[in-house]
Amino acid sequence: MLIAAESNTWLGLHTADWIVLGLYFVVILAIGLWSVKKVKDMTDFFMGGRRFGKVFMMFFAFGSGTSSEQAISVVAGTWRAGLAGIWWQFLWLWATPFYWIVAPIMRRMRALTTADFFETRFNGPTAVLYSFYGIAISITFIAGGLFGTGKMVDALTGNELDRIAVEANFMVPAAEWNTETKSFQITERRLQGYEYAILAVTVMFVIYGMAGGLGAAIITDFIQGILTIIFSFLLLPFVFYEIGGFGELNQNADLKKGMLDLTVSPELAATMGEPITPFYVFMLSVTALAGIVIQPHIMGVCGAGKTEYEGRFGFTVGNFLKRFCTVAWTFTGLACIVWYMGDSSPLKDSPDPADQAVYQSLVMRASPEYNALSPEEKEKVDSADRDFADKLFGMAAHDILPRIAPGLIGLLLASLLAAVMSTSDAQMIISSGLFTENIYRKCMVKNKSQRHYLWVGRIAGLVIVILALILQTTFTDIIHALKIIVKTPACIGISLWIGIVWRRWNVISVWVSTLTGILVWIGVAFHADVLYNSGILPEDMFKSPTEMRDVWQMFFFMSMAILSGVLVSFITPRQPQEKLDHFYKLMHTPVKLDEQIDAPCTLPSEPEPMGQKMFPNSKDIEIPKPTFQDLGGFILAWCGVAAIIFLTNLLSKLA
Repeated sequence: MLIAAESNTWLGLHTADWIVLGLYFVVILAIGLWSVKKVKDMTDFFMGGRRFGKVFMMFFAFGSGTSSEQAISVVAGTWRAGLAGIWWQFLWLWATPFYWIVAPIMRRMRALTTADFFETRFNGPTAVLYSFYGIAISITFIAGGLFGTGKMVDALTGNELDRIAVEANFMVPAAEWNTETKSFQITERRLQGYEYAILAVTVMFVIYGMAGGLGAAIITDFIQGILTIIFSFLLLPFVFYEIGGFGELNQNADLKKGMLDLTVSPELAATMGEPITPFYVFMLSVTALAGIVIQPHIMGVCGAGKTEYEGRFGFTVGNFLKRFCTVAWTFTGLACIVWYMGDSSPLKDSPDPADQAVYQSLVMRASPEYNALSPEEKEKVDSADRDFADKLFGMAAHDILPRIAPGLIGLLLASLLAAVMSTSDAQMIISSGLFTENIYRKCMVKNKSQRHYLWVGRIAGLVIVILALILQTTFTDIIHALKIIVKTPACIGISLWIGIVWRRWNVISVWVSTLTGILVWIGVAFHADVLYNSGILPEDMFKSPTEMRDVWQMFFFMSMAILSGVLVSFITPRQPQEKLDHFYKLMHTPVKLDEQIDAPCTLPSEPEPMGQKMFPNSKDIEIPKPTFQDLGGFILAWCGVAAIIFLTNLLSKLA
């Protein structure tokens, strides 16, 4: 039975919601402060002492790789593209089986940071290149997570934070890209309501992350992973109750064309801003696969376990757990389409004229009459649709959960905060390790105490978070933020993948491939008008005379990065044989339990025997010969991929 919401609220939240939130904050802060006692050196801070088992590693992989903006982006993408919106997270689905293969290799590096890999495989300057690039990746990930979380928290309060922001009228600088002058312009704007939520969340994860390091992050991720699963499924049954049951999806599939199609048809794609065609899914997946292993926190995900098996189990199974949550997010979004656009829409029947205007705008965006609008009218309708999509998850929760029971909004909000904080703290800690270990310690200030470097790492983490706060102000919507997150790691990720398996990929290849990819991306993203006006490329590669379609942006910068690196590899000298032999000896030597090493990327005094190569007679190819565990897990992972796609498609047919 539905329970009427009481009036004793503050900031749109019931007293019971604040009690739930208060309990959550006390527990998380206590863990962070307790973890300070466990931090004695750099390995404790950046790798948690390599002491964690399979369950903790699974939730660490799940928590550090699952942020609230991902759920919000799937729901927003589902609103805009129907069932095909699931690919905003399923783009990593194809990469998941490879996690089983690459995780042991990452663990065998015996590295503290991914920059250690680049120094061991290539050289010191290349490690510095990655360190700066890795910090940029973390800044992007933190910014995206905070942006999505702020939007949802604002919606959960019934937009109460927006009203407070208008009253406060606090002005801050803002940077905007001018397509005509091709430059960023510094302007001034009012601090938005969702940004107050961002600041509050930031203070929380910075406190316990800076105090306890990766050990605190892994322990809190265990708690926060459970809360994230609750967050993923909490709203689903209630929103289906509002629309009359699961079967109402098919009954109302005509509300949006192609609403229950897993991919978008070429005809429908031509009318959409993000045409999720099979080719787009392919390019998203390739770009994601290239970038996933290079993300700074992945070395911790693979390396903080007791042995390499804990890393591969946690990395793979934790991410499969995330894929199942993605299905729940998607069907929540589909139910919201029926609820907010159907005949019984709370917007349509709202006494507020502003809600009724939003409803009319949403219906117009999905109707054939949209194509007859002027460009200015289309942009106005699109803007309203994007803003509604970003707030959809939070808005549905705000409209439904208080009528079920007091405190449910607080539980959802705690779960939401858990998701973003578990990701942001891991990104902050690992990227601060990149700066401390690979830039500050090796290039700036050497031979200081462990305590000195620990405090440098903490301060670096704070600066990284501040830069993320600045970056999030440039995002236009949650899908825009996700596109940046997917693309950012890919250019340098190519060098990790190829560097593992091919000896000829050298230092020059890394620099040329990475810089070529970045420059091409900048060219196709910010100077698309030059290519459009040149007439060299077909017009259907462009969304407008000033913007190239996203799928072709990825195609061009990925292709040019790979081709330039391969070409340079053949025309430049190989790296020293001794350096290559050391690296590949590491890669082929399994990790044993409780092994002790003197420094990152070195072998213990009595290492395990080296494994065999798949191609023992090849001078250039370095692929470990797969074991029964390797092949079995890889095959099972692909079965998991097939099962998830089959389940998703089956549910859409049964709906």
